[in-house]
Amino acid sequence: MNIVSSSSWIEYIADAVNADFFEPAIVDLDRQIAVHVAHISNKLKLAVADSIILATARAYDATLWTQDEHFKGIEGVRYKEKPAKNKS
Repeated sequence: MNIVSSSSWIEYIADAVNADFFEPAIVDLDRQIAVHVAHISNKLKLAVADSIILATARAYDATLWTQDEHFKGIEGVRYKEKPAKNKS
């Protein structure tokens, strides 16, 4: 299973450059995941929203795909760099 971060959802909805790369997934947020959110947020110093995404991916043994640089280097995360914008 693959899970995408909010930046990836935005990319997909906006039909932006990497839109075709991301395929949205929706799953339930249960009590067990919520507890993991608190631990992840505290340990990795991630915002709660980002911790929800990461905790959910881990709960489902899924790969988290993102374009958010602050996820770079975290186990279970695949970072896809956003192409640089043209500064014309």
